[in-house]
Amino acid sequence: MKKKDTFIVIILGIITIAVIGFGFRYRQNKQAELMGTNSHSEINQSDNFDTRKNEQTEKKRANFLSAFDENRESNTVGDFLQYVNYAKGNSKIAFYGEAADQETWTVNTVHQLKNENGLPELETHYLSTLDSEVLTERLSELTEINPDVVFFHTPMPLYNYISWTEDGPVEKDNITDIISTYAEIKHALPNSLVVLVTPFPQAADPESEEEESWHQVDIDALLVRAEEYAIPVFNLHNEMMEYVTLNEMAIADLYENEELADVSQEVAKDIFLNVIKTTKVDTSTAFIIDGEPKKVEIEIESESSLESVEEVIEESEPVEIEEEWSEEETEVEVWVPTPAPPAPPSENTGGATESSTISSSSESTSSASSSSSAVSSENVQSTEPVDEVESSSINEAPE
Repeated sequence: MKKKDTFIVIILGIITIAVIGFGFRYRQNKQAELMGTNSHSEINQSDNFDTRKNEQTEKKRANFLSAFDENRESNTVGDFLQYVNYAKGNSKIAFYGEAADQETWTVNTVHQLKNENGLPELETHYLSTLDSEVLTERLSELTEINPDVVFFHTPMPLYNYISWTEDGPVEKDNITDIISTYAEIKHALPNSLVVLVTPFPQAADPESEEEESWHQVDIDALLVRAEEYAIPVFNLHNEMMEYVTLNEMAIADLYENEELADVSQEVAKDIFLNVIKTTKVDTSTAFIIDGEPKKVEIEIESESSLESVEEVIEESEPVEIEEEWSEEETEVEVWVPTPAPPAPPSENTGGATESSTISSSSESTSSASSSSSAVSSENVQSTEPVDEVESSSINEAPE
């Protein structure tokens, strides 16, 4: 009995161990299946999230591009950069013209524009022409960069001044040079949006009682010409003048050691960023996804020629000379003396009296071109012989 009981116990123990082992393995398999299911579910959820995100981005992109193309003639430069970024995947800008490379206010503007408009890949280039003889000297470099937006910093405009050449005076102004440079940039970069950027005020008008810019008239003349050709303009000059007026400042307060002070740099950054985001310009002359941009045709009027200036001189000077000479001739005629009255006739001296009278009249006539005093003295001298003749005639009468 003991052996049989022992055998039964051993068999039951083996069965128990087998059941426990089977159950453990079954549990592990179930856990593995559950874990696989959860992992697949997580992958599916992640894929769904990315898909939804991409779909939303694509929908947003399509809506933006459609809305932008429908209103291309009135959009901001900030929106145009976003338009190009959606189309190409990146965008490029260039600061060209009469501005120092990487000025504080331009660098800060670009940095803030990247963050606020979602343009982390925005490329920035600086091409200053301050040390160049002509505004187009670095145009070839600009063309190689091929930026999407060109901020063309203009020199301070000078309106209606006389330039002297080898042939004489010629009336001209550098506003024509500014417009010509814009036309050359657009010809070299037909897909780029080129915006004129006016300089900040530099000095006050000494003849004005109020704080006014010395170059306000020149800036206004540039704006008129730009409007004639539908050229986009960022008028930083007038924007800064509004800040000066509002804060009751002097223009000189903007500068420190002939450069914008730190406070002015921050103000300049805020002004520039604001016009990029709010000022509406015509973007139909720049990059378009489907199609070609509108061509820019600028025909600059010829400047005043030397012949026109000489004609004005010829018309004015001779008239003045003729008037002066006519007055002199009139004065000479006024002072022509009249002949002396003839002496009374006498029997013996009539011939002598007549000859003396003729002599006196001829002498007075020959002195018409001299001064009035000389004429008077000659008349006195010419009449003296007549008196002598008269007295001699009277003395000889009794005989």
